[in-house]
Amino acid sequence: MSYHPHLARLFPSCLLVLGLMSAPLSGCSSSVDSDDDDGTPGDNPDPLSWDLRESGPFNVGYASWPLTYPGAGDGEERTISIHIWYPTEATSGDPATYEFIFSDESSWVDAPPAAPSHEGGYPVLAYSHGSQGFPGSSNFLSRHFASHGWVVVAPEHIGNTLSTHSSPLPLDFYLDRPGDLSAALDSLEAGDSPLSAPIATDRVLAAGHSFGCHTMWAVGGATYDAVAISERCDNGDYPSEQCSDEVLDAFEAGMKDDRIVASVPMAGGGSPDWFGQDGLLSTDTPMLYMSGTDDPGAVDDVWDRSLGLEMSWLVIEGGCHQLFGLGSCGLISDEVGFQIVRSYALALGRQTILGDSHPDTTELLDGSLELDPAAALTVR
Repeated sequence: MSYHPHLARLFPSCLLVLGLMSAPLSGCSSSVDSDDDDGTPGDNPDPLSWDLRESGPFNVGYASWPLTYPGAGDGEERTISIHIWYPTEATSGDPATYEFIFSDESSWVDAPPAAPSHEGGYPVLAYSHGSQGFPGSSNFLSRHFASHGWVVVAPEHIGNTLSTHSSPLPLDFYLDRPGDLSAALDSLEAGDSPLSAPIATDRVLAAGHSFGCHTMWAVGGATYDAVAISERCDNGDYPSEQCSDEVLDAFEAGMKDDRIVASVPMAGGGSPDWFGQDGLLSTDTPMLYMSGTDDPGAVDDVWDRSLGLEMSWLVIEGGCHQLFGLGSCGLISDEVGFQIVRSYALALGRQTILGDSHPDTTELLDGSLELDPAAALTVR
């Protein structure tokens, strides 16, 4: 059996990037006047007028909690943790720590949330980390959205994190990944988060790094190749106990989440091992794909296999696999690369979730506005 070509990618030297994780959030202040977290927008200017290239006016709070839910397929209980980043007007706090060692000095644990700046409540970005990653892997992106008044929710894909990874992954894990993301949104809707104001989970932007791109395709409606998966079971590629009728039926049904209305897959593919040659074409949400020139083969052939879909492809000169995660690429600085990634992602969120039609947003996304010479956008 052949696995997704990026499952085995490991993060570059974790200790090397510890300093990166604690880098301060540039341009962030607590100068915005706001009401308490009562669901009423404070006395803020139009949040769509904030420069999407720069940090927004809020600092960043962080919280996490455990969640147990029935896993996809066999319905057995699956326990994960849910992590969120959100806007706060606090001026200091205890730094968040990810995977026991990564300190984030610019995300403050249990900081009091600022009131929503957007009508209808906090807009939402749902994030899926890469193989052997963790929810805070792309914290530069989470902090950027939170500083602009968004809530960022990220499930911990237990069994495929830096500290819990096991190989080979069980068959139903390819259902659990999108199931985790949907469960995270369910948890927000159930009021499990510390935020008392409304959270707008009816229209959600999603983003995924590396193996997180599999999650993006699945929640976006891509069709699993259930016949090929069943044949692999018949051939003994998976233990028989993993190939129950319930699991195979779940692959047949798919894992689409109608709350996801657009997505940002970063540095990953949509393997034909799982979606066949044509399964990607069932996706009905716009996608902004991102990849780097120093990460050959990361996106595989998804551009060609998804002809006809509403998709753009952003290629970043010098970007390595971790430009979209922990950073420390050799051919592009984090300052430049991170700004490109977070600016385009926020632009897509503001356009698809918040209806932003400002020229700075629309022209960035249609390719007529150049953000940086390192960023090349193809639109179809």
